[in-house]
Amino acid sequence: MRLAQIIAAAAVCATSFSTVSAGEMADACIAALEAEGRDTSGCTCLEDAVSESAALQEEFQTLGAIADPAERYAAASDEAQAAMDQCTR
Repeated sequence: MRLAQIIAAAAVCATSFSTVSAGEMADACIAALEAEGRDTSGCTCLEDAVSESAALQEEFQTLGAIADPAERYAAASDEAQAAMDQCTR
């Protein structure tokens, strides 16, 4: 469940920023999850993982179009799944 929450927030956050500045993705992720009453502990980690790679930023933007969290995770590349797994465990 936590993984689905983080990827959903990350996808929403990634679509909000064409390039990720320090703190922006994490702040947006935290705001989105807090508004939904969800755990925000993986947001900074995910921002760090995504901000390292323009390809991951682009991928998360694409993944944001997939409504179902399980489908979104399954559609993610191995690298994106690794980032999500690292930040939610």
